[in-house]
Amino acid sequence: MKLVIRILFICFFFFFNSHNCFSQKEKKNSKYPKYDYVGSFNNGLAKAKYNKKWGFIDTLGVEIVPIIYHEVTNFNDGLAKVRVNEKWGMVDVNGTVIIKPTFDWIYDFEGDKAKVLLNDQTYFMNRKGQRVE
Repeated sequence: MKLVIRILFICFFFFFNSHNCFSQKEKKNSKYPKYDYVGSFNNGLAKAKYNKKWGFIDTLGVEIVPIIYHEVTNFNDGLAKVRVNEKWGMVDVNGTVIIKPTFDWIYDFEGDKAKVLLNDQTYFMNRKGQRVE
């Protein structure tokens, strides 16, 4: 009988507390309370989300890449992909827009060129956003 009561208690506990026990929620970072989310720092910058927009901040909380993008990726070889609406571009670690968000997708650079997708066409571009072969 005690075993049945214990099992019922455990089931009752998990049923009424499951929304608190296993869910993972984005927590505000106490060091950067202005932002809804701050990711891990990599090369001195972290993704930051505020009011459903993304950018990058430094360790002091200064916006290096403005919080204006719908999505951002981590930096790879000094460049991060940024999305505005459905188009992708790239920014550098200084916040300079290297390639305006005009592509359907941009793959990572391999050497001095990256594969891009635009209007169902795939080709390569250089770090200035110019088409190359």
